Amino acid sequence: MTFYPLEYRGNRPFGWQGIIPSKAHKMASKAVELVTSKLISVEEEFEKLNAEEIVGEMRPQLDVLSKHIIDSVMQQELPLVWRLLPRTQKEQLYKETAAQFPEAISNVLLEVKSNIHELLDVNRMLVEGLTKDPEMLNRIFLKCGEKEFKFIEHSGRIFGFVFGLIQMLVWNYYQFWWLLPIGGLVVGYLTNFLALKLIFRPVHPVKIGPIVIQGLFMKRQDEVSKEYANILATELLTSEQIFEFIVRTNGMDVLAELCRKHVKNIVDTTTGSTRKLILKLAIGNTKYEKMKAVAAEMFVHALPASITTMFDYADKSLQIGETLENKLKSLSKLDFEDVLHPIFQEDEHILILVGAVLGAVAGFIQMAFVL
Repeated sequence: MTFYPLEYRGNRPFGWQGIIPSKAHKMASKAVELVTSKLISVEEEFEKLNAEEIVGEMRPQLDVLSKHIIDSVMQQELPLVWRLLPRTQKEQLYKETAAQFPEAISNVLLEVKSNIHELLDVNRMLVEGLTKDPEMLNRIFLKCGEKEFKFIEHSGRIFGFVFGLIQMLVWNYYQFWWLLPIGGLVVGYLTNFLALKLIFRPVHPVKIGPIVIQGLFMKRQDEVSKEYANILATELLTSEQIFEFIVRTNGMDVLAELCRKHVKNIVDTTTGSTRKLILKLAIGNTKYEKMKAVAAEMFVHALPASITTMFDYADKSLQIGETLENKLKSLSKLDFEDVLHPIFQEDEHILILVGAVLGAVAGFIQMAFVL
């Protein structure tokens, strides 16, 4: 009932939807709040990216792209001049332009690091990713709380049996018909209440003689940290997903503007002051600026395909999974509790009351058999 069904079934108000799917946005927000406030710093993560290594990864694509941009711009804006220009001079222009791209990409990366919050809203990215896929949200909690949910299942048998023995003793002396449904209600309530409390309490180990007692989930911090970090790093925080988010949000506008600025600088640097002056005199300042703008737009258009070549490198450099795991392991017990507890806290009273109602129903069935 916590996780399924994913969609509401029944006719409101007589129906049910899993607690997590029904409040996916709120649950996702709580889960993400822990990640963005205590586990990940966007600035620190992007500082791990090395401009020279990124340029090395992109170099083959940049060389091809620079040549394509020069050919396209010149054929579009100065077709006759380009057709008459000797091949050796064309090759020289290709070479000079290609040499400028690495520095431009490095400058873009530096500005990306400085403006990362304008490009990437990690909180929004994670909440949107989890909200649109309740199955993934379920899987995170089910994976991280796998042993706790089994404990709830098995503890129901144990607590139910122990409380049932007490109920049996009371029935042996007082056989009022209402004792069975009332007893079932109490048993159902206490069974769920104790099971939910024992998952998280006590937070810190408490030694009673030779026995050490601690909430089941709290004991498994290292194990859960590894699982939780792996899911986030491989399903929500990959370089590809980060870039896709930037592309479909305002972040792409910021990135595109940075690229336009630096590609225009490449044109100015490649033509040089003398050649630039000659070009402006020959074709006019307006057309020269148009050539720069066309070159910049072509680069921006080709950028997504070029960036895909560095996803593997970025994932290895960022090491988001390793960072998350280490940060989770170092959390205080109270902070670590927030990894799983929100799903129980949200409608804990409903879960406990459902146990009480089902216990009462079982009591009425017992009563029907007895009487």
